[in-house]
Amino acid sequence: MDSIGFWLSPLLLLPGAALLILSTSIRFNRLHDEVHHQMDQEHSPSKEVIDHLLLRARYFRNALVFLYSSISIFAVAGIIGGLTSGWDEVSTVLTIGLTVIGIIFISAASIILIKESSLLLKIIESHTKELNEEK
Repeated sequence: MDSIGFWLSPLLLLPGAALLILSTSIRFNRLHDEVHHQMDQEHSPSKEVIDHLLLRARYFRNALVFLYSSISIFAVAGIIGGLTSGWDEVSTVLTIGLTVIGIIFISAASIILIKESSLLLKIIESHTKELNEEK
């Protein structure tokens, strides 16, 4: 691969990371709505539901931090790759190294989002259990 290909590679990953940020932000907003919905209920939610909602909020925050960081790393990798494109060996090592770090951050965010999804299932199970007990 030529030097242009190396410094463009991290920039090609930006749209995928941006889509993850968009979907995670939307889910985070839905969680915010759920917290307000719980606050407006006549009966207060169980401590377990409140704890799960707070943990989900932390998961979303952490995932977004990793995703935003990966975007920054990909951008820096592209800039460094472009600026050092005349020095093939240095450019390749720096660009590939930063791209790998960005991919690790996206992977970490994905793992956090998987944990959040599992926690959401626990909340749904808790809500449905409460609904069944009321009937």
